[in-house]
Amino acid sequence: MNQVPNFDPADPKFLADPLATYAELRSHRPVQHLPISGGLWLLTRYQDIQPLVTRQDGRMQPEGVDRSRIFGDQQAAAGRIYRNLMVLNDPPRHLRLRSLAQQALTPRAVENLRGRVEQVVDEALDSVADRGEMDAVDDLAFVVPYRVICGMLGIPPDQREALLANTPDFFRIFIPEANDQAGIDACNQACAFFIEYLSKKIEQRQDEPGDDILGGLIRAEAEGKAYERDEIVATALSILAGGFDTTMDMIGAGIYLFANQPEEFEKLRGDPEAAARSAVEEIIRWESPVGVNYRIFPEDLEVGGQRIPAGEPVWMALLSANHDEARFAEPDRLSIARPDNQHLAFGGSRHFCIGQHLARLEGEIVFRRLAERFTGFELVGPTPRRQNFQFRSFESLPVRFETA
Repeated sequence: MNQVPNFDPADPKFLADPLATYAELRSHRPVQHLPISGGLWLLTRYQDIQPLVTRQDGRMQPEGVDRSRIFGDQQAAAGRIYRNLMVLNDPPRHLRLRSLAQQALTPRAVENLRGRVEQVVDEALDSVADRGEMDAVDDLAFVVPYRVICGMLGIPPDQREALLANTPDFFRIFIPEANDQAGIDACNQACAFFIEYLSKKIEQRQDEPGDDILGGLIRAEAEGKAYERDEIVATALSILAGGFDTTMDMIGAGIYLFANQPEEFEKLRGDPEAAARSAVEEIIRWESPVGVNYRIFPEDLEVGGQRIPAGEPVWMALLSANHDEARFAEPDRLSIARPDNQHLAFGGSRHFCIGQHLARLEGEIVFRRLAERFTGFELVGPTPRRQNFQFRSFESLPVRFETA
């Protein structure tokens, strides 16, 4: 077996081109033990990840270890949020934290939002149509999911710049072991902003909670249903930040890919109504907005000829699995009619993405409208991405377009 260096999530080479690094690992070292935070395992092949990501016995927290302490003492802002995020908790607490938010994100509830999403998309496109160019992140990819999720939470969209500035560092919370001290400090600062911002919103609505998601959380606290204030803040934050950031990534990536593969956009334009859904699935596969899932399993695993002892943390690189040439033909190309597109981008088991139905609806409407209204896209400037191994969305995406 060829020797390749230990994977480093902060390596500038990896951050600049993760697909190349993952391809090398899949070929030469698909199961790798990393000397990070006491030791963990990185898996990069679809065949190894798919059976594990769907297992029900995978845990988020190791026995007897408080991962939140990576961020500091008990009062550290990121630690407070970490301990109360539904996606980072195990049953039974995970189910309790997830239950209230999940009611607002069922397929039926999301379908009822279709008219609102169409309105938001049309307004965003109307605002740029006459200009012939836009920053696809600032003018569209951020605007659509941000306005939709703020409406669902009953939060006025008055903190656009602050949210954009703090969300990338908030997302460092999900893989604490991947942070150096600067990353830990940045995550604490971002979480402190969100705690203050959401706490004020909650206090302002104590007398009249309202019928939205945040109102439901406030009523649950008032009715003594064991929701504590930090739980409410963390749940609202996971919906707010998670509700726009990964969808923003998906929309931005789609426009970037269509600019680089105009023939695929022509296929979408040929039948937007029929092709939009499969286009969304392919864009989600290609981009994999959540790059890695973390799990701990209660028994020894045999993966790729390697023994992973019970209780040792496992990083499952979803981005790598979704670009595995053994599973997907020409995986680094966009193919909106790709057959049998069983990607892993939304994870699986009890920790599957709670917002997947909303993300799919927003993506379907955005790309259908783009195909109906525009003939194509041309990149006209730098397209920087976040330097983040887990969430790597575009920071800017200047494009030129022509209306149909």
